[in-house]
Amino acid sequence: MIQIYTNPTYVVNMPKIITELEKTILLSCLVLVRGNTRKIIKEDDIVLKFPMRQRKTVRRFFKRVVKEGYLVKSGGNYRLSAEGLKVASSFLYGGGTFV
Repeated sequence: MIQIYTNPTYVVNMPKIITELEKTILLSCLVLVRGNTRKIIKEDDIVLKFPMRQRKTVRRFFKRVVKEGYLVKSGGNYRLSAEGLKVASSFLYGGGTFV
């Protein structure tokens, strides 16, 4: 949850909004590491699975997923964080949502 301070007397909690591409990146990370948060993955392992015309966008959204804290950067590689594992597992078990 993101806390937004609109008035000093109360706090409004807003849920994080995750796009479909970010969900896809998280799910592909979950499949590659097989649910292990200590397993290392490379950015190219994810990006090269997408069509060539989408790879630039995927790299940009991959950095956004890291910024949100779902992936942790360790050296030049990445690993799934505990929060990322929880969110990706909920997407996997919960199924798709329709807007």
